[in-house]
Amino acid sequence: MKKKIIFTVTNDLTFDQRMHKICTSLSNASYDVKLVGRKRRNSVPLQPKAFLQHRIYVIFEKGKLFYIEYNFRLFFYLLFQKADFFCAIDLDTILPNLFAGKIRGKN
Repeated sequence: MKKKIIFTVTNDLTFDQRMHKICTSLSNASYDVKLVGRKRRNSVPLQPKAFLQHRIYVIFEKGKLFYIEYNFRLFFYLLFQKADFFCAIDLDTILPNLFAGKIRGKN
């Protein structure tokens, strides 16, 4: 059975080449990969990839309120996802990953 990994970032997924490379490589190595990022008002539709992608819509676009809202929404999203590993790519997504992982008993 494939191991499922969820990667989280705060940026829009469309233009994040580093994550596309990482997720594609892991997907080609027989991992079930999902990349989670933010959806902006002017976000370009996502193109099909070798891995799953999910965007979280946020009302606030920047500042403290953006980070509070995004982390709150991300935590509840992760809490109900089936995954073997939660991976925060940037430090600004580490708390939702840590708390959801601890509650779910995951790495």
